[in-house]
Amino acid sequence: MGAKSPADPARVRAELLARADTLHPAWAAQELAKGASGDVVWSQALQLGVMRFEGLAPNDPKQSQYQLWIFDETQEHPIDGGVFDVAGADVLVPIDAKLRVQKPKLFAITVEKPGGVVVSDQKRIALVASL
Repeated sequence: MGAKSPADPARVRAELLARADTLHPAWAAQELAKGASGDVVWSQALQLGVMRFEGLAPNDPKQSQYQLWIFDETQEHPIDGGVFDVAGADVLVPIDAKLRVQKPKLFAITVEKPGGVVVSDQKRIALVASL
């Protein structure tokens, strides 16, 4: 994870939720993640965020990984928010945006090959969170 990734996602999440400027959309599960839920907390000012997942199916990192995409009104393509694995029922994952996020409008989780992809074909969307 990048240098901006929080060391303690639970603490960072709580601090972000206490800020007035924090965005806090809920995940909407798609066909690939039926029954999963959670939310995103994202601070534009700090360019920092944490995702929470409940009931998201564990993945085998040798077969596939989850990848976050941040759809920004100012960007032609979604911003890579990092790849991650899920091992348990309830998970907190720091957001590792590869570019500065200007005007986020949607967060999406896709299932990709190990290590993630540079551009997703978006055929395997697990969750979305709209602003």
